[in-house]
Amino acid sequence: MPGRYLLIVTQDGHAKRTPISEFRSRRRGTKGSNALREGFLLGGAAIVGDNGEVLVVTERGRVLRTQVNEIAILSRAGRGGKVIQLEEGDKVVAVLVI
Repeated sequence: MPGRYLLIVTQDGHAKRTPISEFRSRRRGTKGSNALREGFLLGGAAIVGDNGEVLVVTERGRVLRTQVNEIAILSRAGRGGKVIQLEEGDKVVAVLVI
């Protein structure tokens, strides 16, 4: 689907959009598809389009509202860019599409 992306935000505040077309369908019993590099932990994910906004929420209650089109479009193997600066010991716990 053109214009549809998997938005991934790691717990340390990196984010990327990956086109849905990079993920193929899987059957039951398979191990799925890699979307993050080893060592990164998922903070939140959502299906997004080209426009709109998302909220990134941290464990300590900090909220960042940002435009979807400001987040880089990268391949499944890409790391992503930093979208939120976190304090020591804080981490991303949710991503909400507005």
